[in-house]
Amino acid sequence: MSVMSIRIDDQKRKALKVIASIEGKTMGGIVSELIDGYIDKNKKKLSGLSENENVREIMGMSEPAFREWDNKEDEIYNDM
Repeated sequence: MSVMSIRIDDQKRKALKVIASIEGKTMGGIVSELIDGYIDKNKKKLSGLSENENVREIMGMSEPAFREWDNKEDEIYNDM
């Protein structure tokens, strides 16, 4: 399992923490559920590709997102 660091507004974080507490869940658990739902909803975008094309396509689509993670502040996670 990997670690992902995200930045969110303090008000959103506090609201998420309260909701998670009310539901007896962790904030990470809620985020994981949301990510699972997003992936399930968007699987059709990947369904027509062969395995090799799939890997290339995913890497191409995700490259801009990875650029934003490549910064001094988050270098601490590189060794995990």
